[in-house]
Amino acid sequence: MREDFLQAYSEFFTSIEGAFQFDAALLFMAYNQLINSQGISGDALEIGVRQGLSSIAVAALRGTGRRCFAVDLFADLQSENISRSGVGDKAAFIGNMSAFYENTDFVHIISSNSLALKPSDLGSEFSFCHIDGGHSDPETYHDLELCYQILMPGGLLAVDDYFNPSFPGVCEGAVRFMLEYPGALTPVAIGFNKVLLCKPPPSFSLNAMFANIFSYIPRDIATLWGIPVNLFWSRLQYFFDLSRSTPGCLVRGSNTNLRAVYEPQTCDLRAKANEVVQLPVKVTNNSTTPFQCGEHTFGLSYHLLSEHGVRLKRDNARHFFKEQLKPGEKRIVELSILAPEETGNYLVEIDIVWEGVTWFKDKGNPTSIVNLAVF
Repeated sequence: MREDFLQAYSEFFTSIEGAFQFDAALLFMAYNQLINSQGISGDALEIGVRQGLSSIAVAALRGTGRRCFAVDLFADLQSENISRSGVGDKAAFIGNMSAFYENTDFVHIISSNSLALKPSDLGSEFSFCHIDGGHSDPETYHDLELCYQILMPGGLLAVDDYFNPSFPGVCEGAVRFMLEYPGALTPVAIGFNKVLLCKPPPSFSLNAMFANIFSYIPRDIATLWGIPVNLFWSRLQYFFDLSRSTPGCLVRGSNTNLRAVYEPQTCDLRAKANEVVQLPVKVTNNSTTPFQCGEHTFGLSYHLLSEHGVRLKRDNARHFFKEQLKPGEKRIVELSILAPEETGNYLVEIDIVWEGVTWFKDKGNPTSIVNLAVF
């Protein structure tokens, strides 16, 4: 494995076809790090490899000296791709794996429909499996049953597209497996188009361990199959130092360099009580971190102050960035301001919030003030 694995892998994403997300790889690595600490380490399996975008990460989750199995129909067997869930390219797969692993002898390529595979074809010492092959009910059910049988106790299993409305068969097959094998697999996490399951271990709670080791990662709690799971919505890559991290040991990054400049396009606002007015603000990203886009990420917002600067309301409506704002970039953002119920003079203190993590003001970044007259 190359020394700059994670940094290089993150930069490699735009050159490989596939829908796999880098943050899903980090999610896999974080939980794999936890089971490794409990002595659970074995072979790895991926069903549905396409060009190897996710396989590069899955191969890194295998134990020392262990194997990685890659199963795909590839181009020759597309007549069996009943759910039309992607076309694999064996030559591209081998080339992409070779870019990250000097010796790929540990990779066992199986050009086959996973429906034809039996546990005896693979073994029984797997610690990580990733199901991203056929997306129909019978294919998903079979792949879950297969992986359950080959996983070690405490091993992890990731399922792709569980909540994707384009492939309802994935959810159907997974629920059918859950009903026919109650308690066989325990859901632990949801995020980045993946559901992560664990073959019940003898004594430890993965999410309790996650909360202890990765306490700085924002997450919510959801319920799947009647079990509380971690729900991840904020991109993970900004919480780790990729240059110092390895797939087996993720190192916390620093977000103390969060910096932005706010330039409101007017210094004075007037509004009726309870009226919403728009304030155009030019935002410049002076951080080394891109402001990620989407709900529950980076949002322009404000704190409502009295005319004397006393804070009246800290949390107000957010305008989450719809497109990533890279370091050095500028953008005009329309910020919605809700006027208070009582007439009078107020101050609007403009700030950015990294949802679930911090306000930029709390990291020492200067805010910007606009006068608000309510009549």
